[in-house]
Amino acid sequence: MLYLIDPRGAVWQSADYTLAKAVARQRVDGRPVDDLPLATARLEIDAADALDLALRHGLAAPRGILLDGSWVSQVLKPATLKAQRSNQDATAAQLEPVERYTEGEPVKRHHRDVVREGAPRALDKRIEQAEKDARDALQAAPRRELITHWRGLGGTLPETIVADLDDAE
Repeated sequence: MLYLIDPRGAVWQSADYTLAKAVARQRVDGRPVDDLPLATARLEIDAADALDLALRHGLAAPRGILLDGSWVSQVLKPATLKAQRSNQDATAAQLEPVERYTEGEPVKRHHRDVVREGAPRALDKRIEQAEKDARDALQAAPRRELITHWRGLGGTLPETIVADLDDAE
């Protein structure tokens, strides 16, 4: 997935391209990097948050800033994993009465307890890592050349970027 954020506030997407594929296409064809078939984006995050990520991890393009969808996925991953954890807990609660009556052997009970404790612990570690990765993505320094490019296109900066610029000065 590739997003193009333009200074009018619109966000476009191409499911067929990544940032690397778009850059490679530009090198081969010589066309502008944002000369792609695009459709209106259905973002799972706010457009201002997409712009924030783009100003930290994007690529300047003639019509705006390109952002690889992997950055959006990285920011959304903790919420996805937490939903999985919630489902895991709900399923375990539903199965508990059934397990009480069907697993009479101590070996089966022990195995079930190991799985019941180990799976949530493993998922908790994945959630912790995903939160760290999302924090790192959101706290990366805004790139000055992208800010200059964005302003040159007439775009306004999100408050998060303004705050980071104020902190840097």
